[in-house]
Amino acid sequence: MMRRRVINFINFIRYDEPRLEMDLLTPVKEQIKLLKEAELPCTWLLQYDALAAGPYVDLLKAEMPAGQEVGLWFEINRMHCDDAGVEFHGRAGWNWDYHSNASLSIGYTQDERIKLADQAMKKFREVWGYYPKSVAAWYIDAFTLDYLGKNYDISASANCKEQYGTDGYTLWGGFFSGGYYPSKNNALLPACDSDNQITVPVFRMLGADPIHQYDSDIAAEAQQVVTLEPVWKNSGGQAEWVRKFLDMIASSPCMTLNYAQAGQENSFGWPAMKDGYLNLVDEIKNRRNAGLLIVETLQDTGNWFQKNFKNTPAQTQIALEDTLAGDRRTIWYESRFYRANVIFDGDEIGLRDFQIYRDDYSEPFLEQTCDSHDATIDALPIIDGYRWSSLAELAKGQWYAVDADGNSTNLKCTAVDEIKIDEKTLAVKLKLQMPGWLVITFEESEVSFELIDCETTHTLKFEISWAEEVETSFARILDDKIVYEHNKYKYLLNANGAGVCNQNQRLIIASQTDKIKLSV
Repeated sequence: MMRRRVINFINFIRYDEPRLEMDLLTPVKEQIKLLKEAELPCTWLLQYDALAAGPYVDLLKAEMPAGQEVGLWFEINRMHCDDAGVEFHGRAGWNWDYHSNASLSIGYTQDERIKLADQAMKKFREVWGYYPKSVAAWYIDAFTLDYLGKNYDISASANCKEQYGTDGYTLWGGFFSGGYYPSKNNALLPACDSDNQITVPVFRMLGADPIHQYDSDIAAEAQQVVTLEPVWKNSGGQAEWVRKFLDMIASSPCMTLNYAQAGQENSFGWPAMKDGYLNLVDEIKNRRNAGLLIVETLQDTGNWFQKNFKNTPAQTQIALEDTLAGDRRTIWYESRFYRANVIFDGDEIGLRDFQIYRDDYSEPFLEQTCDSHDATIDALPIIDGYRWSSLAELAKGQWYAVDADGNSTNLKCTAVDEIKIDEKTLAVKLKLQMPGWLVITFEESEVSFELIDCETTHTLKFEISWAEEVETSFARILDDKIVYEHNKYKYLLNANGAGVCNQNQRLIIASQTDKIKLSV
């Protein structure tokens, strides 16, 4: 089975930072110097104004070594709009505005998106003599990304990590890490069917902590950032966190691709990122030199992905050591049909997240424009351990063994006993406090739970719970199916013959055997 453990260094370059006075040139100079000395490949993504004005092109042409790549950071600004003949939606006097309706392509009509794409590609070719192969942004909508793929044959794109409310926008429920072929209707989500997929693979940026990023700041308006970015002292700027995170990428069990993006945009300034960036380069260089990690450009990863996969391959990210000072571990499984996340907190185990994908579930701004500062683009939740939780009560799925007298025992885990992986399937065998094991098996379009080797006969029960005051997507029960509705879109979870009922913020799926299978 093919397994690749990949780091993309991506540094994107802004020309302007209107929020505060900042030396934007020094970070780029220092990054080039460090990466050149370490002989590490890197992708440099230029925002339009950094491409059209300023010292960055001359610097890269003079100093960038062979094996590095220049691409386009497709974050909209005033200079870009002026050159494309499009009205800029940012604040008066600002050349770049981070609000969703100004900086992201979703803030503009489809005709305007085409003009902005064509102008950016035209300018890039004028400056560099060729079209870029890597084009990324915090988010590029499906219409624009499909247009870039069809008309400019780009090799790869990237978008922001999973986040709730950070910088005013929410990307929620897509692949937590790794790469995928997006749906033509929703660039956050992988296409289920080949006929509906965009040909450009997208990779998730910033190296999000697989344990702690997801449920950071529950019930808050916006999350903290827990990523590989060197400016964040709680994670990427902390040497011990970086060591554990990179060890997870380099050595934890994985399927096809274990991926993270490293690097930092210049608009934080060099003093804020210096120490963390130096440490990051050293840690990645040492693992690359030891043959534990592949470090390559975004274009090269995209080319490899396109060469080897017709559809989005199943992927995992598994952290069996807490990246912070705690006793939490996690297992992510992602396919083109759903994602699911098991969380371990001491001996407690739960299914923290379960989101499914449908080709006809469109992103909200595919044809319409985003006219507000904020935006939400998401998937279809079955379990949402962040949005369905409160500070007092966490949403999750939990497993129970039911004996012959009807007594339920909440299953607790003493060890991850075995992990089996093939091309599409992940099976995790958990040693329980009670005699026996729980086996959780993830396949492309279904999840199954099974009790094995118990001393006495038990049946299995799975309960999905959520906080009382939150609004969920659960709608009703139809025989052995659970009906959901999210953003006016209806979808089903099939319990395949198990009994299903709803009791006090709890969906109870009870089997007459020791096994439950859920199909999406």
